[in-house]
Amino acid sequence: MCLRLGGLSCHDYKKLLMKTGLVLLVLGHISFIAGALLHGTALRYVTDPQDAVSLQYAVSNILAVTSAILIITCGITVIVLSRYLSLTSLRWTVFAASVTSALFSLVCSLGLLASIAITFANQGRSLLATCSFSNSEPLSLTPDCPFDPTRIYSSTLCLWAISLTLCVAASAFAVRAAQLTHQLLELRPWWGKRSHKLELPRSVRPGCPPSRCACGPAVVTPPG
Repeated sequence: MCLRLGGLSCHDYKKLLMKTGLVLLVLGHISFIAGALLHGTALRYVTDPQDAVSLQYAVSNILAVTSAILIITCGITVIVLSRYLSLTSLRWTVFAASVTSALFSLVCSLGLLASIAITFANQGRSLLATCSFSNSEPLSLTPDCPFDPTRIYSSTLCLWAISLTLCVAASAFAVRAAQLTHQLLELRPWWGKRSHKLELPRSVRPGCPPSRCACGPAVVTPPG
């Protein structure tokens, strides 16, 4: 079976899937690293189950890390699909993984946006909850604080902004992967150009190069 979808040949469609999968793979790894840095530099000091703000910070970071893992998994499956387009079960797997990753990344983006808004609203006081002083203005490092209070505010906001950008980008590429797989599955309703499935000919016409006869049936000219 050979596919010609949206004006793309089989080879071009595989390349498009491969590029989309690689982008998802890179975004997922960077997002995972950003989430790990965020937890290691700031959030591990402010985790308090009794504090609603600290709990929200922890939940949003867990969502970010989980979203990164889903994006990595989705990227791997898309890359595998680019090599094995004919497997229907793999198409459905990629479609389900892409939709799940896109939705999870969207939820992650909303959680990170809420964390940034809360931190701006309380001027970073929630990040200094474990310190013994009450003023959240820039302070020097003291034995009463387990971290440097002069940098946690800016560092946390920068890492949140990076994670938010990565989640939005990952969601967009996951939607793109779902769109490409949707075309392969030929589901309805569909937006855009209709896909066409072409069967390979049983025999190659004499004198026709394989590269030109690979994606279309043989045309038989009736005898004159």
